[in-house]
Amino acid sequence: MTRFKSLPVICECGQLLAVYLKGGSGRLRKMYFGRIKEDPLKLFANEPPLPLETEIRCPNCEKRIGTVDRVSGHAAVKINQGAIRL
Repeated sequence: MTRFKSLPVICECGQLLAVYLKGGSGRLRKMYFGRIKEDPLKLFANEPPLPLETEIRCPNCEKRIGTVDRVSGHAAVKINQGAIRL
């Protein structure tokens, strides 16, 4: 059984983007939509489903946070490693 920890996802500019339930160790490389615990800015609202290759950008600084893609058959956001701080 995997244990999840709540992880605030913050843009480099300081804007809180989401709180994500991360499993395992290591960097945050992808965010599955079903594990997003809080989405205060509604950036990751996936209803209706976001098209693949949609770019998610910080509303404050316009930096690209990630891109919607398929990971292991599920829609997820592949994170741009230089755009967030944890």
